[in-house]
This record gives sequence, C-alpha cells and structure tokens, in this order.
Amino acid sequence: MKQKKGMELVTERTVDGFRRELLRREYSHGTAESYVRSIRAFARWSGGAVDRGLVLTWKARLTARYAPATVNAMLAGLNRFFDFAGRPECRVKVLRLQRRSFREAERELDRGEYRALVRTARTLGRERLALVMETICATGIRVGEVPFITVEAACRGRTDVALKGKVRTIFLPDRLCRRLLQYARKQKIASGEIFLTGGGKRLSR
Repeated sequence: MKQKKGMELVTERTVDGFRRELLRREYSHGTAESYVRSIRAFARWSGGAVDRGLVLTWKARLTARYAPATVNAMLAGLNRFFDFAGRPECRVKVLRLQRRSFREAERELDRGEYRALVRTARTLGRERLALVMETICATGIRVGEVPFITVEAACRGRTDVALKGKVRTIFLPDRLCRRLLQYARKQKIASGEIFLTGGGKRLSR
C-alpha cells in the first residue's frame, strides 16, 4: 500500500486494513490487536505526525518507562505498520536483548510455593483456578494454550497445541487427567474446553 503525499497515515481505514492484513497472514487476534494498540498509542502521542525522528523520540520515551521486551513488542507493531503503509523509512531498530543462560531464582516458584498457591486457591473455593495452575505446572503449557485442554484431551492423555503454523504434542499426566475429568463432570462439561467461565465462555488471559 503506497501512501500518498499529504495523506494522513494513521486513520481508521488504514488501521483496519492493517489488522485485516495481519489476520490474512495468520497472525493471532491477540498479536493483531496488540500491534493496533501500539499504532494508536503512537498516533495519540505524536498528534498524527509521522517521521523517523518522532519515532526515535517515542522509542526513547518507551525505553525510559517500560521493560525492553515490552518496548520491542510495541516497536514491532509500528514497524510492520510502516511497511504496510508504504513508509519503511520510518522504521527503527528494536532494542537488543541480552540472552540469559539461566533463570533468575527469585522469578521461579519452588515446590513449596506452588503447593501453597494451589492449597490457598482451594481453601478460597476457587477450584477452577487451582486446577488451571496444576495443569500449567504439570504440562508446561503457556497461559494462552489453556483452551487446548479439553475433555477429549484428558481422555487421550495428550493434546495437540496448534499456534502460528506450528503443532506440538503435550502429554497430560494420568493424575492430572483424572482431576480434569472429575472437574468436567462436576461442571457438566461433556466435550470441548474444560476451563470456561460461569457463562460457558472461554477464559481470558
């Protein structure tokens, strides 16, 4: 899409077109909406003006306020939008992230802390939350992959997670499968996703 001189760059039309293009390229809805939020945030800050100098200034302001990974996610959305809108000269480099060869111990839960969290959830009557935590910790799935935990998966002892064009198989321990099926029966869920809201909708992150 070539941008005509003098034409406003960030409009509802261009943003909607960008969102549709991302979805056409099989980006997730979450990623598409995240990119759109970044574009609109920049447009509000810049007053609608767009040039590389402004983008660099915005990058510096973001760097002073947010973690590097957050800054890079916002810049990624903006860079892709500039390509889409025919303004690649406005692209800026993302921050370089230093790879860690180990995880910080203070950011990991030990077994005692994990059990305390699950026990507290159950004490408060939040059975679904307790089982979600058990499932994540027992399988290593991400929060966004919880919808792949279905009644059928619990019966098979495995689930196939398909995201961004990739598929990987996650095995579910027998004890977890029993807990999941017991919970599903209690909630009168005969098939499909196990973790739903009281109204039968998918849980949000």
